[in-house]
Amino acid sequence: MSRLPLMPLEEMPEKTRQMISGGKSQLSVLNVNKMVAHAENSARHFMRMGNSLLTQAKLDARLRELAILRIATLCDSRYEWYQHEILAKQVGITEQQISAVRLDKNSPVFNDQERAVLRYTEEVTVNVKSSEESFAELSQFLSNRELVELTLTIGFYNLVARFLENTGVEIE
Repeated sequence: MSRLPLMPLEEMPEKTRQMISGGKSQLSVLNVNKMVAHAENSARHFMRMGNSLLTQAKLDARLRELAILRIATLCDSRYEWYQHEILAKQVGITEQQISAVRLDKNSPVFNDQERAVLRYTEEVTVNVKSSEESFAELSQFLSNRELVELTLTIGFYNLVARFLENTGVEIE
């Protein structure tokens, strides 16, 4: 149950309303964005950051979505899981992999690169800092840019999960 009401579109500042209702992304008119709109000075920056990670990063979309699903699992964020399970399927993550994200990040349904991403994601989410081993392993697969994008994605979607869980944003 929502702890706060969603911000009605008609009460939002024009720029925020346009961004939420007129965005290019299928995810623009989501309840999370209507909730974050209460923070008028931060809402557009929040949405821009999320959009840049989803649409402008070099990091492979499959790796991004595996990381986000792992975060949703670790944070028990139902809303985040729901929205990103849809995106995961759109970028080619299989049902077996989606199930395994919840149960066994070391499952043979993942290749070495995917396991490295899931391990790194879990360490950063749970411990804040990854181990040297996980970082070194991941560095074998990703460029510096991709490592930074993955780390930003992990940080951002941990923020999203915490925001969702503490405001009680409900699935549309």
